[in-house]
Amino acid sequence: MGGPGSFGRLPRRERLTGNRDFQAVFQQGARIERPSLIVLWKESDRARRVGFAVSRQMRSAVRRNRVRRRLREAYRVARGAEPTPGDLVIVARRPALTGSFDALVRDLRGALGAIAERWRAGHSA
Repeated sequence: MGGPGSFGRLPRRERLTGNRDFQAVFQQGARIERPSLIVLWKESDRARRVGFAVSRQMRSAVRRNRVRRRLREAYRVARGAEPTPGDLVIVARRPALTGSFDALVRDLRGALGAIAERWRAGHSA
């Protein structure tokens, strides 16, 4: 899949990497809220790219990094559920740290399903 140390890592082409990309999604994206996360989605012609955001309200860097790892893994598990083009930013809420991993995956699948419904509604004719 990649070089040493890249096990499980999302390929660069599937990641939002620049501040400009994140800001565009935050400012222009549609918002899908679930108990453990918020997904912001901005339609684009490119393949899906994703970024993860964790607030400093999670206090310590250890907690923020743990939540970020949980979000990445939940996305890895759920990403094939509803493949739609566009850019996503997944924002953690407190239950993303304290809740079960299954609930996190379920919330993410539900949000991706809602995005797919919106995308299909905008592209049916």
